[in-house]
Amino acid sequence: MNVFLGIDAGTRNVKVVAYDREGNAVATASASQSVVTPEPGRAEQEMDAVWSVTAETIRTAVDELEAREDDAEIEAVGLTGQGDGCWLIDADGEPVRNAVLWSDSRAAPIVEDWARDGTLETLAETCGSRPYPGMSLPLLRWLADEEPAALERATTAFSCTDWLAYSLTGERGTDTTEATVPLLDRETTAFEPAVFEAVGLPERASLLPELRALTDVVGTVTETAADETGLPAGTPVVAGAIDVAASAVGSGAVRPGDGAASIGTSLFTQVIGDGPGAEPTAIGMALGIDDRWTTAIGSNAGTRTLEWVRSEIADGASFDDLEELARSAPAGSDGLLYLPYLSETGERGPFTDPDARAGFLGLSPAHGTAHLVRSAYEGLALALRDCVDHLPADPDRIALSGGGTRSSLLCQLVADCTGTEIVVPTNDEPGATGAAAFAAVGVGAYPDLEAATDALAGDRTRYAPRSSTVGTYDELYVAYRDARTDMAPIWDSQAAFRLPRARRGRNRRPTRTRSESHGFHLTGEFLCVSSVTSLTA
Repeated sequence: MNVFLGIDAGTRNVKVVAYDREGNAVATASASQSVVTPEPGRAEQEMDAVWSVTAETIRTAVDELEAREDDAEIEAVGLTGQGDGCWLIDADGEPVRNAVLWSDSRAAPIVEDWARDGTLETLAETCGSRPYPGMSLPLLRWLADEEPAALERATTAFSCTDWLAYSLTGERGTDTTEATVPLLDRETTAFEPAVFEAVGLPERASLLPELRALTDVVGTVTETAADETGLPAGTPVVAGAIDVAASAVGSGAVRPGDGAASIGTSLFTQVIGDGPGAEPTAIGMALGIDDRWTTAIGSNAGTRTLEWVRSEIADGASFDDLEELARSAPAGSDGLLYLPYLSETGERGPFTDPDARAGFLGLSPAHGTAHLVRSAYEGLALALRDCVDHLPADPDRIALSGGGTRSSLLCQLVADCTGTEIVVPTNDEPGATGAAAFAAVGVGAYPDLEAATDALAGDRTRYAPRSSTVGTYDELYVAYRDARTDMAPIWDSQAAFRLPRARRGRNRRPTRTRSESHGFHLTGEFLCVSSVTSLTA
């Protein structure tokens, strides 16, 4: 039996899954890893430690395969992992310093300066999306200013996935999904040295390694890596992609017009297209295949809302009982509306407002617990529609993943609120599935990603929009959109009120206009989506 190994190295967890040609997971392994926080707002990982955890996780999966009685043979290895950040190595292949992660905000003042002087728009015009502080280019600018000796030693700038590919094969490179923002020309998807010139780092253009498509075989497992992982030396390794793109592919979204979304601690939506979109709230990534791109928007709304409602409103009811309670209320919750911004850091997409907060609107004595619970479910579905409406194209269907898909009610509400068919794959590790699909196509086991995902993504549960409720949710969405727009000055006032009384007067900020731009806001905070492994995380 030939299998394909998909490796998904997230920020907090590493997962390795071996799939046979029918999409069955025949071996799985996972391990947690830590993030170093040297100062508030900073996030790093020790690069050798990330490789060590990944190697041990691979070995666990390989040992499970070897214990089987069907002589499973690993045909190829595919990769995905946390995106962006700055992972530097020197001429000998040794890490220069800890990796700076996508969630690090140390470069926020630099990006703010770029916004003021026009550099940010120049970069966006070149690559199609605005870079945020956790991306490689602003982090390289920060290193040039603050740690020039470390940057001087560096010869290659990687992402996490690139580092793992190098650790397995000894070959340096990066894939197009990682490099698109902010390093590639959106029209040609080729490296554009002018982006380094725009930020005053023309001599650092040499840090970009060879550009690869996500299904390219980049090398084979070395003897050293074989000793560390248990993989057979000479096993082909395929470049892979950033976890956003891999999760879309692993969910079955690969054809132009396919959409993908995840519902977990946060929401994430994307759509596959024939080129880059022009939506300023999104991040576009070139897949490197047939001019195909994925364009994505993330939101901080997520299943934390359901946890809160279960605990604080439904007296600790089980999730099954919570769903039944929600079903007992009518569609639209008799006019009750919930804004699901239940995060201490506000919202990041499709609008950016660090002061956005959750709340019920339209509450009356006629509303009971069931209305409150149902409106919370509906608020999540409406937040997802809000993101979908800001994508550059309307998806023909949406492949849904994440812990929230355990609720059939929530899946149906997403279909009703978006007016789009929702498809939920049975494979619950879309990142690893996508990585395995890259590997399978890379070694010719399938002719293209469409065939690979049809085989590997597993069976699917489908939810069609219900004509009896689509109109109700169209009306409710108009109210939702208007409410979240008009709440901005109220959220601003509430933010000032949350300050200690002695600081309110002198720290009161002027009223802000809400930003529909993606990436960062003027407080220098930034948030990105994290991987989803359960209903709430």
